[in-house]
Amino acid sequence: MLVRFLGLLFLWGTIIFTVLQKNDIIWVISALCSIIFMHFISKWLRLGGLSQLGLQVKKGWLRYFLFGCLIGIVYQLLRFSVMYSTGTIRIQNLSVDTNALIVSTIILLISTAYIGFAEEIVFRGYLISVLPYSSKSVVVISAIVFTLGHLIDGNSDISRIYYLFLAGLFFAICYVVTRSLWFVAGIHWFWDFSWFYLGADGGISSSKIVNVTINNAMSPYYEWMDVVMVLGLLLFVLFLTRKSFLLEKS
Repeated sequence: MLVRFLGLLFLWGTIIFTVLQKNDIIWVISALCSIIFMHFISKWLRLGGLSQLGLQVKKGWLRYFLFGCLIGIVYQLLRFSVMYSTGTIRIQNLSVDTNALIVSTIILLISTAYIGFAEEIVFRGYLISVLPYSSKSVVVISAIVFTLGHLIDGNSDISRIYYLFLAGLFFAICYVVTRSLWFVAGIHWFWDFSWFYLGADGGISSSKIVNVTINNAMSPYYEWMDVVMVLGLLLFVLFLTRKSFLLEKS
């Protein structure tokens, strides 16, 4: 168990190392090496490699993946609509530089694809597979580790901790119920991509189709609105999976 835990730390370290790279070539090399390590370390630890963790190319995998991508997009569109309709965010301008938008969109798609797949492989596929506990227990543990893994950037606001934990529960439940990393990675990929693309961080960039600003009067509620929305999503998926997950014996 100790070796598997050390393997988890190493794989999470490869993700952090990749994200911190500023040089595009080094980033690509690091990202590829990171995924390769995830495959071979999981095989070495007798977890079967990426295919056994949930990335099997079998009947229905593409449907799972595309459905996951759709969920990520729809959720962020709903989030944007709620934030805009309540006056929490304001549209600053629409991106008009077509060439810059195309290039930056491709870059954003690639970077968020890596994060979506890498984090789901590590925090869901790998971690849940090595934990010898009930489904309910591994879901909670996975969400806790997922939350702790994201706090290394120093941002430990209570609202962010709640948000990360609830999102971690959501992703973990989706994985436990479907056992498809294609599905949860698709959600995670386009959850992150759409979040940045719709200017959710309030910054200005050519990699966004919309640039927005956060209304100062509503800023105290901005993070908590995210918490409420992801809680609603979690409760919804719990309702849908109540027979296959909630009613499962521990």
